[in-house]
Amino acid sequence: MISELNQLDFDKVKHLTDSCRNIEVRAVMSGLNPGRIYVDDATNITAALIWIQGQSGFQLIGDAKSAPFRKELHGFMKKHIEPELLNLHMQSVEISVTDGHWEEVLQKMSGSRDVAGDIQHVFLSSSVKGWMNTISQTACSSLYTSQYEDVKVLSIEEALLKEKLLNQLSLLKDKISHFWITAEDFLKYGFGYIAVHNDDIASVCLSAFVADGMHAIDIETIEVYRRRNYGALVVLAYAEECKARGVHPYWDCSPSNTGSIRLAKGIGLSLDFNYKVYWYDLIK
Repeated sequence: MISELNQLDFDKVKHLTDSCRNIEVRAVMSGLNPGRIYVDDATNITAALIWIQGQSGFQLIGDAKSAPFRKELHGFMKKHIEPELLNLHMQSVEISVTDGHWEEVLQKMSGSRDVAGDIQHVFLSSSVKGWMNTISQTACSSLYTSQYEDVKVLSIEEALLKEKLLNQLSLLKDKISHFWITAEDFLKYGFGYIAVHNDDIASVCLSAFVADGMHAIDIETIEVYRRRNYGALVVLAYAEECKARGVHPYWDCSPSNTGSIRLAKGIGLSLDFNYKVYWYDLIK
């Protein structure tokens, strides 16, 4: 019977998450990042549905032939999960999988609603030392022209989060709370940088998920500051911090996000693997 695990029991799915390449899953399992875990049988776990709060989506892991998931997941979603998603004003359910074996489960899970799908790219580094030595000269040289003389790149520290003179500070705090249980957890396990122009936070790059010496990157540039390379400023600072700490950056983006792909390649990352994402509407 499908049930939800208590957070103290999240380690019971470790045997499933160890082989999953998506670090968001392992970050939730370890308790560093917020989420919930639903399993097919609490006494003999062979499959799990993991709610990844920071992604506002789910991931299926384990045995796609799990009988409880095949028979019960649709009803469990309708009764226990979808009402909560609607209360959060979410209009669709998004589920990531590592292979196509889950498609039958997904079709049953969605009921009569149409399921759409696409792929996501994940860019990684081969080694901390190696990838930092391959940061493109174009990416670096473009950051130090005169147009950036009035821009400050600041590390996200405790004092900065209390700074009252910065505009859009609430956006930064909301972003941290979206990915992390507390700001203290972020400051202890993650790090990040902001680009500031005239007391405006123009761009943010920070650790969204952390697991096994890897940091999944989240980056956002305020709309009025886009297409000015401010994202490249914070990404380069973040990459240099990764090198100093000896951690590997993990960059997840859609194939259509050419700007994000350009930034990933600009700090020497390369496409490592793809995974599938499916979604269906809640309101139909």
